[in-house]
Amino acid sequence: MRRLVLIIATVLLVLPSLALGILLTAVSPPVDDFQPRTWSPEPGLQIANELRSPAQVVPITTESPYGPEDIAVDDAGVVYTGDRNGIIRRVRPDGSTERFAVVGGRPLGLAFDARQNLIVANHGEGLQSVAPDGTVTLLADRAAGEPIRFANDLVIGSDGVVWFTDSSSRYNTTVLGDVPSYLMPDLVDGRASGRLLRYDLANGEITQVLDGLYFPNGVALTDDEDAVWIAESTRYRILRHTLADGLTTVIVEDLPGVPDGLNSGTDGSMLVALYDRSGALDSLVLPTALGRQLMIRLPNSLFVNEDDPLTGSILVLDSTGRPQHLHTGLDPAATNVVPHNERWYLGALLGQPVRSMTVKRG
Repeated sequence: MRRLVLIIATVLLVLPSLALGILLTAVSPPVDDFQPRTWSPEPGLQIANELRSPAQVVPITTESPYGPEDIAVDDAGVVYTGDRNGIIRRVRPDGSTERFAVVGGRPLGLAFDARQNLIVANHGEGLQSVAPDGTVTLLADRAAGEPIRFANDLVIGSDGVVWFTDSSSRYNTTVLGDVPSYLMPDLVDGRASGRLLRYDLANGEITQVLDGLYFPNGVALTDDEDAVWIAESTRYRILRHTLADGLTTVIVEDLPGVPDGLNSGTDGSMLVALYDRSGALDSLVLPTALGRQLMIRLPNSLFVNEDDPLTGSILVLDSTGRPQHLHTGLDPAATNVVPHNERWYLGALLGQPVRSMTVKRG
């Protein structure tokens, strides 16, 4: 991707205005109302060398599910993941996978509730529940009078309330079909069209908690469950929404990468899956309307594909948003980091195996 962005930057600088005008006229953007909002990202916060180390990961699957975005672990320690074909897969002890349920759409966020139903945030379907026997029930596909177009990540509180993100009303399967990344066109668009939703498993009530968010992606509850953290991917920051007073603040900004999944770790920490930032994208494309107009017209697969996967890292934050550690060099990047016992399970965007890291407690 970095190479492609550099090419775009070069084209912006050297392509004659006439040829550039022809390109912009001949190729239409993927949405009718493409009116990009420019934004100039600040440099990513610096992580001290003593807080950095290479991530040591191993595959736990012998095959590569197509898009194992999130991971869930049941009470028996069995690992589950979804794929881009709308299937929930269960990982066997030998590393192979078997079909557990067909949910349609693209299952993204996964978590087990107190009754061991697998709750699924499904891009294209909404919020679903999968019983232990594989029976699929639709919980919600609308909120505040609007379709849930991009159910993404979720977390379930001890009170049975599901908090989940609806990332974008503009860039989703309805508009783009099945593409490698929906985050990338939303980032280039630059407008806020995401929201945070709340679903009560006890009574089926769904509520829109926040709207006007910049591609809200990962979501996690604090240890004491007094606040929800939300990763805004296209603003490189994390919000903190306090449940008692409804106050929403930025708890950490200028992240060293683009945040995807977010999960609570040990000792009140938060685990943030990051894609590496591109200097050319940040300095030459995002700050300019012309750069955005050009990039939105190019095929999505040029920037995110199997042959040149996005790289990334895992950032560990304390309860105040202060960096504790950065695990670097993930290739491909992790989409989510799910802790269970002494292991972290890592999701992936495209056709890559589920991986894990062994970590110490505390």
